[in-house]
Amino acid sequence: MATITELQTQVDALTVTVNAILANASTITDLTQQTPIDQTSEMVLSLSGVEKKVTVSQLMKFINGTVAADAVFTGANVGIGTAVTRAALSMGDDSLVAFDVNAGITASVTQTQGNGALTAQTNEISVCANPSDTVTLPTAVAGLRIVVMNNGANTLQIFPASGDNLGVGLNLATPLAVGGVHFFEAYDTTNWKLIGDTTLPHAMMYDEDNTDAFVINAQDDFHVYHTNGMTSSQLTGWTFDAGGAGTSFPIASIADGADSGVDIEVTTTGSHLLATGDIVSHTNLTSAVYTGIFVVKAIISATQYEVAAVYTATDTGTMDQAATITADAGTSGTFLLTWGGSATSAVNNEVFDWIAFKGAAHISGSESRRKFGIASDFGDFGRASLVSIVAGDKISFGMENTTGTGNFTMRYFTMTISSVS
Repeated sequence: MATITELQTQVDALTVTVNAILANASTITDLTQQTPIDQTSEMVLSLSGVEKKVTVSQLMKFINGTVAADAVFTGANVGIGTAVTRAALSMGDDSLVAFDVNAGITASVTQTQGNGALTAQTNEISVCANPSDTVTLPTAVAGLRIVVMNNGANTLQIFPASGDNLGVGLNLATPLAVGGVHFFEAYDTTNWKLIGDTTLPHAMMYDEDNTDAFVINAQDDFHVYHTNGMTSSQLTGWTFDAGGAGTSFPIASIADGADSGVDIEVTTTGSHLLATGDIVSHTNLTSAVYTGIFVVKAIISATQYEVAAVYTATDTGTMDQAATITADAGTSGTFLLTWGGSATSAVNNEVFDWIAFKGAAHISGSESRRKFGIASDFGDFGRASLVSIVAGDKISFGMENTTGTGNFTMRYFTMTISSVS
């Protein structure tokens, strides 16, 4: 029984033979006058375990592209590495093509490239037990299309095969939200294009009907914002952290850090509840070097942490931890950031600056200034800006009182971020 390779060789040889005969024959029906082979001669082909008896006439029509492949290969499997048709495939009227489907897939808890290998054209992920559990696409082949559905409970992380690119960078993953579907198509042997996407990374954090005043303890010091009512919604590819949740922490002392001359070690009164990477503000300190917005570099103990600053002397002040939204693994690109609030000042005629932060840096175009004339009068304000995001980036909000130390109450606050690329 012929193998696929042997079959291809036979077909190629037969083409040459018949063409040579046709050169000396007026029509294909004249073959019987030139050779024992004619258009009714039969041969048995075996393709992917399916046997088919065909005539020379059928085989020649298939070679010349005048009949559909299924006229010759009915019941055979056609796929990458299994069979190559010699003409375009066509479907009959009201006929459908069914592609290979794997359903009930459990995403790998080993969240690195190569794990959770996908082998079908359509793949339904039914279990995604943890945020960023992983699947990996097959190696790119030009024209290959892969569908991934996430019916799990958490955001899925999709990796390309080693050396491939999903459009976000070589070997980098892209996220897929709960309930989402991604359609990938490879346009060469390395690159995939996300041609259909039912979900794009986005997030919102907000507080409504807040009546708690936010304490301003120093003029012209930026304070990161948090409230005990701050919450989140629509988290796709992002993670929310309420931060200090309305509680500030006194800074009891400052010492030189473990990396002398680079970091300072901050000691708080009471447990600070921080983790590495959190965003904090230091306010009401004597040293301008210790004052500002910082990223926590290390946790020393429940009451001690380190940030980047050059130590000169001990100091005291106040630490606030920002409410944040953090980009999950695979979340990257250009995002539209919008924020808005409705607030009132405790003191007449005070001026506040408001701004969004990525890490410890302010986001250009996100600044707003508002003067509150009469205390207890409410005013609305907000801005929108574009920001570049990579996985792990933290977005927060902050403000400063430029004219005094009066507190304010943010009755309503909303910050949203959504992918535009």
